[in-house]
Amino acid sequence: MRITPGDTALITGASRGIGRHIAAALAGRGVNVVLAARTAERLNEVATEIRSHSNVEVTTLPVDLNDREQTRELIARAEAASGPVDLLVNNAGVEATHRFEQRDFDDIAAFTDVNLLAPMLLTRAVLPGMIERGRGHIVNMASIAGLLPSAYEEPYNATKFGLIGFTRSLRLTARDRGWNVSASAVCPGFTEGAGMFEDMRAEFGIRAPAIMGSLPVDQVTDAVLRAVERDLPETVVMRGAPRLAVATAAAAPRVFERIARRLDLAAPFRLMADKRSAAQT
Repeated sequence: MRITPGDTALITGASRGIGRHIAAALAGRGVNVVLAARTAERLNEVATEIRSHSNVEVTTLPVDLNDREQTRELIARAEAASGPVDLLVNNAGVEATHRFEQRDFDDIAAFTDVNLLAPMLLTRAVLPGMIERGRGHIVNMASIAGLLPSAYEEPYNATKFGLIGFTRSLRLTARDRGWNVSASAVCPGFTEGAGMFEDMRAEFGIRAPAIMGSLPVDQVTDAVLRAVERDLPETVVMRGAPRLAVATAAAAPRVFERIARRLDLAAPFRLMADKRSAAQT
């Protein structure tokens, strides 16, 4: 889908992190943005920042994606406030590295609700209008953790793997039905300047594994715009050879496990899990 000035985009998780940068990048292209997240104060800060740099319509909609009814109603609220949604960016997500045997049941459920169920429900709500208008795109912000497993990240890995599977299936359905609507999954690695990696670095002082490295947030926002305009099924935004690692993990899981063990890819996640475990006991 060609991104056109005057389009309307709904971005979840827009009050901070990568979502904030995606919203600013779209506004820079003349797209009216609907910012959704839990905290109204932070949303208003982002809206003020965008309005100072772009002459677009900015709408803020506080929402708790853990609440299924609020999730169901979000598309209707967005379209009532700003008109039909041309682009849905499912960016909101939760992450908390921990030892799985110590996780709270509600904590596991929250991963599923926010990272996987909410994108599916929002897509279900926005699709009929997009299909009727013959135009629209859904971006599901997944992660390299949706293609490669990592230790101590079971709920996060599971939901991101699921989000990629959902995106792949939706694309096949769209082509089979002849819709002029599509979807893309964007899979960032360790991202500098915004997002979960920055939170981890601030809280625990971790560094990205040397073989993977990290990258600036601008590369992620560029990847989102490119995925929409080129209708890319999946975009991996990571240094090194991520596709080779993904292929190895899929074709030879035991080999990948040995490589991960030898390179100690679990190190940053182990550090966080151990510290959270110590704080819990």
